[in-house]
Amino acid sequence: MGFVPARLSRMSADTPEPAEPTDVGPAATLDSGSITNRRVASLLLVAEALLVVAPVFAVSMFVAGAQVVGKSLAVSPLLDVFLQGCAMTAYLLVVLGLLATARGVWRSSRGIAALLWQPIVLLFAVVPFLSYAPLTSKLPSGNWLLVALTGATTVALLLVLRTPRQPRGYRRWPWWTAVTVIFLLLAGFGATNVSFPSVPLSALVSTGGGQAPEVSNSTEMAPPDQNPGMANNPYSSIHNDSWQTDAYFQPAPDPTGSSVETLFTGGDCATMTWDSQGRLVTLCNSLLTVVAFVIDPDTLTVLGRQQVGTRSPSLTDFGGGGYFFLDNDDNIVFTTSDGTVRVLELGAGNPVTITDTASFEVQDSLLPGEKIRSVMPDWNGRYWLAGNLGTIVTADSDGSNPQSMNLDQESIENSFAVTKDGAYLVTGTAMYRLQMTDRGAPLIVWRTEYDRGTRQKPGQTSQASGTTPSVFAAGDYVAIGDNADPQMNVAVFETATGAQFCEVPVFAAGQSGTENALITAGDMIIAENNYGYAPAISAVANGHSITPGMAGVRVTESGCELAWENSEIYVPSVVSKATVKGNTIITYTKTPNLWSGDGWYFTGVDLQTGEVQWTRLSGVGLSYNNHYAATYLGPDGAIYTGTVHGIAVMRPAGK
Repeated sequence: MGFVPARLSRMSADTPEPAEPTDVGPAATLDSGSITNRRVASLLLVAEALLVVAPVFAVSMFVAGAQVVGKSLAVSPLLDVFLQGCAMTAYLLVVLGLLATARGVWRSSRGIAALLWQPIVLLFAVVPFLSYAPLTSKLPSGNWLLVALTGATTVALLLVLRTPRQPRGYRRWPWWTAVTVIFLLLAGFGATNVSFPSVPLSALVSTGGGQAPEVSNSTEMAPPDQNPGMANNPYSSIHNDSWQTDAYFQPAPDPTGSSVETLFTGGDCATMTWDSQGRLVTLCNSLLTVVAFVIDPDTLTVLGRQQVGTRSPSLTDFGGGGYFFLDNDDNIVFTTSDGTVRVLELGAGNPVTITDTASFEVQDSLLPGEKIRSVMPDWNGRYWLAGNLGTIVTADSDGSNPQSMNLDQESIENSFAVTKDGAYLVTGTAMYRLQMTDRGAPLIVWRTEYDRGTRQKPGQTSQASGTTPSVFAAGDYVAIGDNADPQMNVAVFETATGAQFCEVPVFAAGQSGTENALITAGDMIIAENNYGYAPAISAVANGHSITPGMAGVRVTESGCELAWENSEIYVPSVVSKATVKGNTIITYTKTPNLWSGDGWYFTGVDLQTGEVQWTRLSGVGLSYNNHYAATYLGPDGAIYTGTVHGIAVMRPAGK
């Protein structure tokens, strides 16, 4: 043996051999108090994961969101739709993140990552848009329970921070790898078809039932006048005609044996029209874009598609493409958010070309920052436009001879009706009849104030009437829903004088309000209750719904009377329609569901009695939410409803 320094020799002799490692848990070196802190914090994190989002809702949103991501790349290449799909998956990721950090705190982590989750959990409890999603929102004072749980978890995690970090004896990456693989598979599946995302939760909801009535049972109604500047009634605009009646003269389909088909467009297709060739023509609005579609209604094949505008992100702004009309030459006429009237010509071939032919600007006639809500033609070929700050603009169809006036900056949130005698418009304060002077300028014929209530009710976009005026009874009357408290009224005015002819209160006290036009069919006026549809889309998620209600008001020579009221039908936000053949109101409903199943239904209601005739499941999940879009009875006898992601169709058997 060679030379060994004495110091090293002594160290070798005095130092014991290292012991063999033993397999002990990472918390083995901690005292019992530290272990207790970890266990308590972990269990509180698990409780948060179970309460912050209902499991069914979280899984369904993840499954649908991943498919929306795939469709946004392959079917509807829009960036905001892609981001929307990613956001939909966040609910499940929050749950999995909380469970992963709970496991980490139990085993070794000091809980710093878990602490970072606490502000996110708190947001679910206190932010109105998110607070409808937590499971706790179904419990009395449930959101406060989540706030208290967040506080207790934070305290427990702060105690864990005092514990020395232990060696990590587990891997996290398999969890997230599995989630990523599932996400990619679902996105790939979504990219392979043009239907709505598939969410297999139909077992949690009813499929519907009932049948259509005999067609011989009908209501007498004189048809509204045909506006010469618009496509044929009742297929020219969101409310069917320029009188805004929302009424049809063809029978509703029998739901027996019907099928449901969907088309993913990436945006809310609020207004649908049918041109002289029988093609379905619509504008679909995402948060940031407006896209024009020409569609074969028999197959839902897209014949033409083109982005035609942009929007400011808003869930309640109906301007910039929410309203449009199809003119007598089959052109799309709508207004953009920057004060431009756009006229789009549709080609006859396949694919259909969409060409801007006669657009013009009216920005100089508006107040600074004002947006146009709607545009409609009159019997003389002039366009009428209404701005949200009370400006009324008239112009020839090529933009020449613009004239304007302002209604004392009274807000305008909806569209307006046009007859041979002028335009009928409701502001945030009053009901108006307008006409044109000889030089084409707008002129006030009469102004009648209505009860605008004391607040903006949940489900409405302003403290005002939420209805577009509806003209009926051969043009003698015009009706709106006011915003009175404790009950809103169906209010009827004489078109000749503006005098209020009658009013009838409807729906439950303190829980009444509508954001959609009334239906005028014969001697009946139909109002729906949209109270509680706020904050918008999330109000009807996770099994929730709104305050129920639909009412029928009968108008006679002596006044108005409440004919019926159905307090068990839930109509969150659709523009309902009615057909006098078969006496059917065609609407779109969503009932509450204890198990978080978000089922949406095509629904038929008796026009004269308010009894539900039939229901048919449209689908389950966010994609089927119509979000203020309308339902339509197409020339082919099918029912079409616009939704946040496109078009849902109930097609009768044999069609």
